[in-house]
Amino acid sequence: MHLYDAEPLTATTVLPAISSCRFRNPLDLVDYAAVDRTIGWKTWPEVWHLDAEGALQCGWRASTLDSIKSWAADPSPLLEARAHCATEGGCTDRCVVVDSRPAIIYPPPAVDESDVAAFAIVSKHLADVGVRLLDVVVFDDRQHWWSLHEFTTGATEWD
Repeated sequence: MHLYDAEPLTATTVLPAISSCRFRNPLDLVDYAAVDRTIGWKTWPEVWHLDAEGALQCGWRASTLDSIKSWAADPSPLLEARAHCATEGGCTDRCVVVDSRPAIIYPPPAVDESDVAAFAIVSKHLADVGVRLLDVVVFDDRQHWWSLHEFTTGATEWD
């Protein structure tokens, strides 16, 4: 678990356009979460497809009932969303899951060993359809964050 500092909100606080951001590792996502106060408070995960430079190309918001654990048990919603995105064009073969877990729903700690195991299973399911799951980065509403890639590799750099 890591902790980040959220940017103070002022009358002039402006969220940068996500199209101008580059997400090359979980630390880039943390920087974005520091200004986007909704990350950590949402009740659903989002799947972002990134190009080689880390620019968001497409993505989708899953349901509140979805999680890395539910996709490990039944990857069909994730695979169907991938197939749909691919038919729309612009979809890439690299993705990251941005998972918000408010403490009222997910009491601390929000991440445990079962998340890491699910990450490995979902990575395999996505690899079978040609998609590389770079990471699942989990945020809570108390500015804590976890990288499942870091749990499995010990590093915060994505290849």
